[in-house]
Amino acid sequence: MSDDELTWDLCNELVAGEIATRCLIVSYFIHRLPDKYGAEILEDIKQANYDAGYVAGRNAAKAMGKNDLVTLGELFGGTNVFNPEIVEISEDRAVIHWRRCPVPTLAPTFKEMNLSEDYLETVCPILELFDHGFVEGWNPELETQTPPDLGETGLQRGGDFCTVIIAKKR
Repeated sequence: MSDDELTWDLCNELVAGEIATRCLIVSYFIHRLPDKYGAEILEDIKQANYDAGYVAGRNAAKAMGKNDLVTLGELFGGTNVFNPEIVEISEDRAVIHWRRCPVPTLAPTFKEMNLSEDYLETVCPILELFDHGFVEGWNPELETQTPPDLGETGLQRGGDFCTVIIAKKR
């Protein structure tokens, strides 16, 4: 790669590829490790995703120099890789629709592993713990709800979007 600046499209493509790669690694762990180490290993995988998100959120808040909900909502709503739409944003709550996600692109790989497309329903709730950790690392007074929490299948099932809600804890 040259010293030229990256275009937004190329940057988004590279980030989407990295997200898909992380998802694929976690998917292999979810699929293979319980047979070797028992079902309780899934709790470790879930905690690792949450912890990684928490550290990333804490570091992002430090880098931004603030950790308020509006800034976080704008950050989640500005993640071009997910083609977001900020539906609502205030000091108390942000609702974002992510209209694109690299995770469903793994469905052909899951099929090669003899897993059904429904495997996304196993993988997504575990992967989205990263987002939960990110929000709480950003500001421990905030919480998030992602599609599995909302009972939404969104992009997993060919829908138009996945909803992410960030709000102050009650």
